[in-house]
Amino acid sequence: MKVKVYFLLFFSMLYAGLRAQTEPQYTQYMYNRYLINPAYAGSEDAIEVALLHRSQYVALANRFIATQGFNFNMPIYAASSGIGLTVVNDLIGYQRSTYIALNYDYRKKFKWGNMGIGIGAGIIQTGLAGDKLRAPEGDYNGGINHNDDYLPNSLQQGIAPDLSFGIYFNNERYYASAAMNHIAFSSAKINGTNAGLKLNYARTLMFSGGYDFSIGKKLRLMPSAFIKTDLKKVQVDVAATFTIINNIIAGVSFRGYTKKAVDALGLVLGVRYKGFQLVYSYDANVSYLTSFNTGSHEISLRYRHPLGKRESKGYFYHNPRFNL
Repeated sequence: MKVKVYFLLFFSMLYAGLRAQTEPQYTQYMYNRYLINPAYAGSEDAIEVALLHRSQYVALANRFIATQGFNFNMPIYAASSGIGLTVVNDLIGYQRSTYIALNYDYRKKFKWGNMGIGIGAGIIQTGLAGDKLRAPEGDYNGGINHNDDYLPNSLQQGIAPDLSFGIYFNNERYYASAAMNHIAFSSAKINGTNAGLKLNYARTLMFSGGYDFSIGKKLRLMPSAFIKTDLKKVQVDVAATFTIINNIIAGVSFRGYTKKAVDALGLVLGVRYKGFQLVYSYDANVSYLTSFNTGSHEISLRYRHPLGKRESKGYFYHNPRFNL
């Protein structure tokens, strides 16, 4: 049964390249904002290096549905800017998509906070292990022959340019983010197929925001939300996370807004120590896939080295003649 569910999921997203690829899912979107908006770069007045791994729908099939992410970003005060590098590796069974982007954003400070307008430019490199797939009409006696013009008989790859744009607002209390991925509607052609299989990456709008409330001297609460849409379907995440004594993180999240869109209830736990932040989350699936998987796991690690503008202290010369 697991195999049937897996192939149904896989081919519904891939068949003939007519269905667009979906964006990776993140439960910890509030702690990994750089993965969804190039305008985040440099917004925290710090050098940041971060890693993320997510295992999605564990035990749904014998192949991973997983995402790995890497990010580096920092401000450039002399140019009122921020720069960054983002790498995301997304696995759906025998299909892989790797996103690599250089990010730049112009930053402006106001009395109420900061604004960044950013762009990300890079590539999507995708691969499909056709020799691992099995089609209903295929012949696998002594070789690989799917008898399907859309499926390659071996590991094949493709590449496509990628472009994203975003706006990001933040101060010490809140953040608001709006971004669009795959502005040019990226399409990667998979080699080795007679029908010219293409994987299309649909333009995706992503909105997120949160506000950090103080509840006493040792407790803070940040409600947040994340909305993602390709203008055909919408996915909504909401969360409430607590920070205790400034170094312990705990919270809950929920994904879905209608009966058909409900996916998971999540638990978030983390710790901060000096410049490091380690966060783990577990999603308990509550959709119709509940019987076929044991949930999703996500873990992220970030190191943050604060920076500040150098202020000129000036020079003082003591002249006793004018000493009053």
